[in-house]
Amino acid sequence: MRLISLSALVLLAASVFAQDPNGGAHSEVFDRQKYTVLDQLLITPKTHPNLFSFTGRWLRSPTGHPHSPAYHATLWPGNSVTILIFGETVTVKLLPKPQGRVEHYSFVVSIDGGPDVRYNTDGFDTSAQSKDGHYIPIDFNALKKATQKRTAVATLEPHTVRITSIAVTPFSFEGVMVQNTQIAQGHTWEEAQARRPTVEFIGEGIDAERPGGFFRSEQYTPPLGENPESPIDAIYSTIHYKLAENLAVRHSHYSAGVCLLNSCDARKLPGLAEQYFYTSPLDFTGRTPGIIDKWDPRHLENLETPWRFPGFQVKNNIPSLVVVDVGIQDVVMNHQNSTLYARELSVFLARLRSQAHPTAKFLVIAHKGSPRQASTVVKSDFASTANRQDLYAATQNAVKALADPGIIFTPVKLGREEPETSYLRAICPYVAPTGYVAKAREVVFGASQPTKAQKVCSEIGGAEGSGTVLVFLVIVGMCGVFLWMARSTVVGAVAAVVGRKRLGLPEEDARLMEAGVNVNGKVG
Repeated sequence: MRLISLSALVLLAASVFAQDPNGGAHSEVFDRQKYTVLDQLLITPKTHPNLFSFTGRWLRSPTGHPHSPAYHATLWPGNSVTILIFGETVTVKLLPKPQGRVEHYSFVVSIDGGPDVRYNTDGFDTSAQSKDGHYIPIDFNALKKATQKRTAVATLEPHTVRITSIAVTPFSFEGVMVQNTQIAQGHTWEEAQARRPTVEFIGEGIDAERPGGFFRSEQYTPPLGENPESPIDAIYSTIHYKLAENLAVRHSHYSAGVCLLNSCDARKLPGLAEQYFYTSPLDFTGRTPGIIDKWDPRHLENLETPWRFPGFQVKNNIPSLVVVDVGIQDVVMNHQNSTLYARELSVFLARLRSQAHPTAKFLVIAHKGSPRQASTVVKSDFASTANRQDLYAATQNAVKALADPGIIFTPVKLGREEPETSYLRAICPYVAPTGYVAKAREVVFGASQPTKAQKVCSEIGGAEGSGTVLVFLVIVGMCGVFLWMARSTVVGAVAAVVGRKRLGLPEEDARLMEAGVNVNGKVG
């Protein structure tokens, strides 16, 4: 029995290995493709998780290969992924979700914090996809100046690439192709990204009443002069988006072009208070019964799937600040009852606190005054003025009813200056404090390099204005003068406690003897 087994083993080995003239062996089943060094490498959030940082709502689903999942954004506007890239080129491997033929598959790219640039592919049938996917190169021409500095040793410069999904063609990818080099794992980078503030914006705010509306903007000019693929692209010109970009914070956006309340307008759609807790918002024109493919992200089953907090499939950045800016469509534009609105807003805020973001701070925006007449479609008259006042009071009452110190009533004064400046004044104290608390921290722990948000908020002034800072500096100066005048008393008190020798001070007896005074009180 042992001889039979040994013979079988020899035959098996002979079938795999063939002797070469030098007495060695080589494999006849050698996988040459597996061991061939490629010009580019595919890195994914699974192989290199510390090089990818997700913001917003992202899902992960298996592809044809169990070890190569696809990462795709939901239909909410503003979902983004930031990637650390070493080198001057990068190619995105797209794995589009099936949604039939599209004229353009679009997404927006920002490199090293630069301006958003839209990328449009040629039209293709997303439902007839292959495992190979689509490879889209990202143009780094704008970075040539930044990469001209070279050391004696050839190195690859690090860059950050932020890709923002467009809800009409939600971004879905497996990974990115990078130059064939040793890939840094990026642990330090990931930790630095995690320390950046993440702000979540809920609602449209005053953009709901601008000409064309948030989702119905005819006057929107998209990046680089492109024609808008959908009115939903107007997010890039909203107050919230521009505000977050100006502060250089991570940001996500949740607005479906509807009121907070259910069945608020003629479309009778579920309100934002309900849709917010969906994985994706409903189509703003209503339900979409014509979509048959259940894998289509616009399929009704996918739209009404509850979202689990925090993101259970993809690790994303948890918001530290949530800006709730709703009510214009409800009370000002559709004349809903302000008492009902206040009650529903309280319930919505309570759900946000308990189910969505229990550790975040909430800023509930209330607009004081009205935008300039050229910036709104709401006619300025007695009725609209009364509605704005009712909305302000209802928002204040809703926040007051919760009595939660983490949910803050935040007025934004409109009319006298640009709306973005008004928002900055209201939000800056919570994103990047510039008042006496921050100054005291600098005095105690030393001043560090200010962030962009701190620079912007310092220029604006925020709620803690220059007057407060001046008072703080005066108090610090007075304390310094007092300590200088009382220095002898302070030194004597400390010496009495710890001893003069330990402080390096001369003994009192020796000093008196040198002066000709006997230690017993007699003159020598």
